Amino acid sequence: MNREPRATIDFETRSACSLKACGTWRYSIDSTTEILCLAFRLPYWEPGRTALWHPAFKHLGIEEADCWDDIIELCEWIQGEGLIEAHNVFFEYCIWNNILIPRFGWPSVELTQWRCSAAKAASYALPRGLDDAASALHLRIRKDEPGSKIMKKVRSPRKSLKKERDAWSASGVTPPAILWHESLELFQGLWKYCRIDVLAEETVSESLEDLNDEETATFLLDLAINAKGFQLDPDAVVCALRLVAEETTRLNAELAQVTDGYVEKASQRENMKLWLATEGLKLYDTQGATIDDTLTRDDLTPRARRALEIMRALGRSSTAKYTAMRDWAGLDWRIRGGLLYHGASTGRWSGKGVQPHNFPRLSPKPKGQKDDLPTDIEMLWEALKTRTRAYVVKRWGGVMEALSAGLRGAITARAGHQLYVADFAGIEARVLLWCAGDERGLDLFRNKIDPYCDMAASIFNRPVTKADKMERGIGKIAILGLGYQMGPSKFCETCEKGGSPIPEDCWCEECGEGSRFHNKQNHPFEYAEGQDEDTLTAVKIVNAYREKYYLVKRMWEEQEASAIAAVQTRSPVQCGVVRWALEGKFLYCYLPSGRRLAYYEPRVTLTVAPWGKNKEVLSWAGVDSKTRQWKRQNAYGGLLTENIVQAIARDLMACGMHRAEATGVYSIVLTVHDELVAEAPIGTGSVHEFEQLMSTLPDWAAGCPVDAEGWAGPRYRK
Repeated sequence: MNREPRATIDFETRSACSLKACGTWRYSIDSTTEILCLAFRLPYWEPGRTALWHPAFKHLGIEEADCWDDIIELCEWIQGEGLIEAHNVFFEYCIWNNILIPRFGWPSVELTQWRCSAAKAASYALPRGLDDAASALHLRIRKDEPGSKIMKKVRSPRKSLKKERDAWSASGVTPPAILWHESLELFQGLWKYCRIDVLAEETVSESLEDLNDEETATFLLDLAINAKGFQLDPDAVVCALRLVAEETTRLNAELAQVTDGYVEKASQRENMKLWLATEGLKLYDTQGATIDDTLTRDDLTPRARRALEIMRALGRSSTAKYTAMRDWAGLDWRIRGGLLYHGASTGRWSGKGVQPHNFPRLSPKPKGQKDDLPTDIEMLWEALKTRTRAYVVKRWGGVMEALSAGLRGAITARAGHQLYVADFAGIEARVLLWCAGDERGLDLFRNKIDPYCDMAASIFNRPVTKADKMERGIGKIAILGLGYQMGPSKFCETCEKGGSPIPEDCWCEECGEGSRFHNKQNHPFEYAEGQDEDTLTAVKIVNAYREKYYLVKRMWEEQEASAIAAVQTRSPVQCGVVRWALEGKFLYCYLPSGRRLAYYEPRVTLTVAPWGKNKEVLSWAGVDSKTRQWKRQNAYGGLLTENIVQAIARDLMACGMHRAEATGVYSIVLTVHDELVAEAPIGTGSVHEFEQLMSTLPDWAAGCPVDAEGWAGPRYRK
């Protein structure tokens, strides 16, 4: 198995700072954060051997751990450029650099020496959690449960006891600023727990091959990006939090008045539902989408409408986002550790803490401004910073709405720099057609022909231009949504969410059921009895897409068949640009980049399909993308195709990140979906160059018409 020797380490710490609320970096620089112990193991030690260092706790009669020979060995390993691995390594990286070096004088570890067993597990589509990964891999060694309870007890401050308060009061002693659960017995349990964690981490890591060289370089780039972080505008964040507080007080007071005191705060959601019932409105939940949908009705009473508007305004995620910005920021107002390497099973990044990946997509348009006019994020923040509520409401409709639209603008370039931002243009649609070998479709992109208008023309049987917004919008939903085997029912839902509702009425000529009652995408659909053939339905659009992009439809079938064949024959199967191979307990999909997607414990079973025929179904054990639970999941051609396309798009992004960083001009600070964000000194770089760095094709992607659209400026925007 390909695995370089490395030392394995694990810290246990305590702090009055919340790791969950403030993130790893902010936690590690907090003055109350202390190292309780460090367990480690060198790769050439005999099985089961670990070492443990801890500082002295003089008030408990505990001296510093006497393990200097082991520490010297570890330091020599580090100074000899040996690798250091931990599970969720950014935590160990921060504790080592921000506490162990400055407070205890330990040697530094080069960034290139760090490795992460959680990142490795994620690259195999296994759970990131140590115990969950060990369980999925059927490993015998697990976390020490009693020790886990001790760890959770000692890591946070405790409340004072009555007898302690009485004693302090009687003696006139000033109470300690922070009280902890601590004793020799507790610490001994914690030390044992930490040693077992090191062995568990090593066992998980040894069960899996290392990342390949290219992917290791991407992981290290991710670590470097997280270490330098992205810059916030502190004035914007402080202003936003003050506005949120003021607006929350004002709107809650209005809500209490509107509901005659029955609902005093928008957070009292059960009370709100009960009160709305008295207004003739039965609300089953108070999620944002439900409230937005309800507000489109024209039968609401004025009081019910206003109450819903207030609840929606105060329920926006912007409040939590600005709070996270404040809590995660370092002393220099940079957010570090906000990216999660291999956050999705396809390898794409996701976010932590502030999570720009989840920012609202709305741009801050002043009221009355046409949609095709550019957004002026600077104008928005100039208005917000005046804290003149009447002006903000007049221009943007509401304070909370303006703050939500301005979230991106709270991210800025550091002093003396500007941001360069570029976004892949329709990357998944391009990669999908490239994988399917659809040259006609690719030529649309190569010749700068709008693919959404082209699709709409096939749907409506007439030329469509960008001026035909409704038609082009449906063409766009079709191009972006139907490439992964979406059926008519789901397409209906997607169109409705996109503001273009269309009927679905149809039946399946093979099984005789409406499409809403069966989910087999390969069945041909026809119009319901009595429908005119010109009636626009989801079935017509789905069929039009599959007829136009028949090579994509063929790809779904071929990828599913190839994956099943690889499992059944235990021989590699080439399918287009990818190769399927069963190796050990994993079914791998080898991507053109050399990286691979992993499907754990694949299984092929014969299942009776809803239309009565037998069908071979591929399943694998993995983390459900919605429930986040470990379970068996069924594969189908569209899903496998989606995974391949998104993984290739991610690999193209990684290539662009490496190229940009290698210039020494652009310093990558974020990647958000298909967008790359970098800082560069003012007067250096250019938008055109940044676009080219991002869209230049690696050899393995020859022929894929990748394009990027960029801009430069001081403040992040959409």
